Amino acid sequence: MRVGGVLVLLLSLFTDLVNSDGGVPKSEATIEKVHIIFMNHLDVGYNGISPTVGFINNIFNIYFHEYFPRAVALSKAIEQLQSNVSFIYTTHPWLVSSYINCQNGPPMLLNNITLKCPTAQDVGDFEWAVKKGYITWHAGPMNMQPENMNQFLFEQSLNISQQLDNLYGIQRKFKTLSQRDVPGMTQAVIPSLAKYGIKGISVGVNSNTSPPGVPNPFLWQFQGEEVIAMWHKGGYPGNPGPNPSQPGGLSRKDCVIVGGFSEALCFAFRTDNAGPPESVKEILSNYDILEAEFPGAKLMASTFENYVQALHPIKDQLPKASYEIGDTWIPGIASDPLKMSKYRSFSLTLQECFQTGQCNTDDSRIYNAIRYIIKPPEHTWGLPTVNDFIHWSNPDFNVAKSGKNFLNCDAAWAEQRTFIDLALASLQDHPVAERVVAQLSELTPRKPDLTNYNIEKDVTQTYYCDDRIQVAFNTQGFIQHLYDPYNKVNWASENNPMGEFLYNSYNESDFDYMSAYYSYLGNAGFYKINITDNAHPESKKWPMKLQTLYKYNLPDKKCDFLLKLVPVDRRSHTWYGAPSEIFIQYTTRGIDPDVGGYPGGLDIVVQWFDKTSTRLPESLSYGFTPTLVNDLEWRLSKIGHLIDPGNVVLNGSQYLHAVDTGVYYIDGNGNGLQLITQDVPLVLLATKNRSPYPFPVPLNPIKQQDITGLGFNFYNNIWDTNYILYYPYLNGDQGLKSRFKVNFFNRQK
Repeated sequence: MRVGGVLVLLLSLFTDLVNSDGGVPKSEATIEKVHIIFMNHLDVGYNGISPTVGFINNIFNIYFHEYFPRAVALSKAIEQLQSNVSFIYTTHPWLVSSYINCQNGPPMLLNNITLKCPTAQDVGDFEWAVKKGYITWHAGPMNMQPENMNQFLFEQSLNISQQLDNLYGIQRKFKTLSQRDVPGMTQAVIPSLAKYGIKGISVGVNSNTSPPGVPNPFLWQFQGEEVIAMWHKGGYPGNPGPNPSQPGGLSRKDCVIVGGFSEALCFAFRTDNAGPPESVKEILSNYDILEAEFPGAKLMASTFENYVQALHPIKDQLPKASYEIGDTWIPGIASDPLKMSKYRSFSLTLQECFQTGQCNTDDSRIYNAIRYIIKPPEHTWGLPTVNDFIHWSNPDFNVAKSGKNFLNCDAAWAEQRTFIDLALASLQDHPVAERVVAQLSELTPRKPDLTNYNIEKDVTQTYYCDDRIQVAFNTQGFIQHLYDPYNKVNWASENNPMGEFLYNSYNESDFDYMSAYYSYLGNAGFYKINITDNAHPESKKWPMKLQTLYKYNLPDKKCDFLLKLVPVDRRSHTWYGAPSEIFIQYTTRGIDPDVGGYPGGLDIVVQWFDKTSTRLPESLSYGFTPTLVNDLEWRLSKIGHLIDPGNVVLNGSQYLHAVDTGVYYIDGNGNGLQLITQDVPLVLLATKNRSPYPFPVPLNPIKQQDITGLGFNFYNNIWDTNYILYYPYLNGDQGLKSRFKVNFFNRQK
């Protein structure tokens, strides 16, 4: 590990050693009661059930027919012991809802694997354990990436646990959301958590991922609301050890301990899709370990909410923080751009249906559709990897990709998309289904109809459009002049390109750079092993050129342009993965008083075609580097709230963010530039020394004045596990359509 990683590790070890309040070290705190969480990590896909392949229905079936029945059997066995040993198995509301409603949804045949629903007897036994308090769930749906959700869908995901609680008559005053693997989340979740009565968050950071530099626990605050936040560095934690001399994840240092407080929270946490403990003997072994770690303390199986309730009276003694944390795993969500576009379209259509009162979750069609559409923002996107460290170049990959290891990954990625289809099928005859289909059809890329378009000879001339908007283009295909008559700012110049199509390839130097900052206890799953020896990729930006500029022949002053871009160097398309051609449509828009003063600006459609599928690391983005203006600051819209990207904690996601509506460069009154994205969630912030870059490093905080622009990232494949490794992976996905708006907003206009 290089110096950056060493510093991160030393900082984390120090904060682990000392309590969050800077008081008594964990090793010296007096603990009288230990709350034990019995839980395992859920990946809806991925692995953990070898030798069976981690396809989704294989995962479902093992939970439904082995793990849940085992939890029930363990509950009965521990009850019969009549000892001081207790057992409560904590699972995930989305999984429970899928289990008890298995017969109510559309048939689920994924990868020719049938979902086997539980019998009525199985469900009855499960519900017995729930009513006895032996099986419970946390407040979130499962392990999500919350930034990849709008406020509507995030709150609907929280509603799943609430509806289960209502179904079984469970009252929880200190509900707590659990998130494992994913290292962080946005502070924008806090108002929604408060709305649903959720008082706590527990996060277990993947052991190989640099953990956010936060205390454990602390009081996390945003817009007048707060939650007790617990962040575990270096694992979920890890599996419990076999005996007291090898405690594993049950060691004292892995527990939540607060100086001066006599209760601790410890985790008998089993790894990926490992299910509940194998036996009563394993449970007793967990108790033996904790008896050695906390001599004389009362040990009890517990729940997250029990511990948060115990902490609540002293919450004001905890460190307080109002910073953003974010999610350094967020670059992965751009690895399947079509899935993201469809998911966002579906979510927005459902949101509009709720807003008009035509949809509600009392309707089983809507309830089931929401349950399925919540799957795309879950953190699992496929199988671990293709396990091929030789066939990296495009010619070699084109031969190797017919192998079963590649085909299995293709199939796993495709079945994740299927949840959008299942959500649509669940709507049945509900009127919103037609609107969903219509909106999804808008995502199909099509070569533009050039009828009535004229080819412009002088591609760099300035055009004077409706409502005094001015536009001019550069020979590289970006906007080099963009006059905003409402704020009286020219947002673009040759040095401030707006609307620049960016294609980058990367090599081992980029991964070495990232690892120096990011890897914690091991490789975080990004490295493309042997890529240099077998393909010799370059780390570079591949320029585009404006091949043709078209202008629509309209009688009024409204401007409608079509730009056809092609790579300057064809190797970016043949040896790497650049599309062979890109069309960008810009349509100017004046203020429309008929729609409440809708701001003037540009409507934009970006379409690329004939993208090459490559395993080589790459990134496609749409960049904006506006003229910087005094008194304007950057804001990111996440889960319905504007977030300051200059307020991110150490080791949080400084440069990479997912947005629901877009990015705002505005003053205190909201006036300025709005960059709105309809289909592309991932934003890569740029600084003077860093163009838009999909790697989540460095991890040191940046300031508002450091930020110079951004790129909306259509696609990247920098991960080498879990997320999509090459795109397109299905024939027919060589093109993509994405929609944006540039709004010139001024409240006084």
